[in-house]
Amino acid sequence: MEIKDSVNLIGVYQINKMADVHLIEMMINQSPIEVDVSSFTQKNDELSEDEWQTAYDEHYLNKDGEEVIGRFGDQHSLSKFNFTRIAFFMYFVDFNKPLLTQYGEVLLEKPIYMPERLLKIIDFIPISNNRLLR
Repeated sequence: MEIKDSVNLIGVYQINKMADVHLIEMMINQSPIEVDVSSFTQKNDELSEDEWQTAYDEHYLNKDGEEVIGRFGDQHSLSKFNFTRIAFFMYFVDFNKPLLTQYGEVLLEKPIYMPERLLKIIDFIPISNNRLLR
C-alpha cells in the first residue's frame, strides 16, 4: 500500500505463541532522521490519545531487509541513508483500522507468518517478561 509515494507496507507478521503482538515492516522513502516512529499508532475511541498503542522496539533494516543496521535511538547514525526500512512491534493491532503515521493512514493487511529472513535477525522480548519468543 503506497501513501503519497513515501510509505510502502511490506508486511504484517505473526509472532509465534503471541496473539496480541505483531511485527510490522515498512519502507519509507526518507532518511531515518526524518521519520517520527513515535507517530505510528492506531486510534482507540475507548482510550485517551496518549494511551493508544504505538510502535516500539524498532529495527532499522538494510534495503533488502536481511540485516539490522540500527535500533531505537540510532536514527542520527543512519542519516546518510535516503530510505528507512523499518520493522517494529505493536500490541493489540486492530486490522479494521489503519495505522496512523506522519505520512497519513496506512491500511494494514491480515498477518502472515514471519519470513525466515526476519526470524534470523529480529527477536521478540515480551514486555511482561524477558523470555525470547519468535
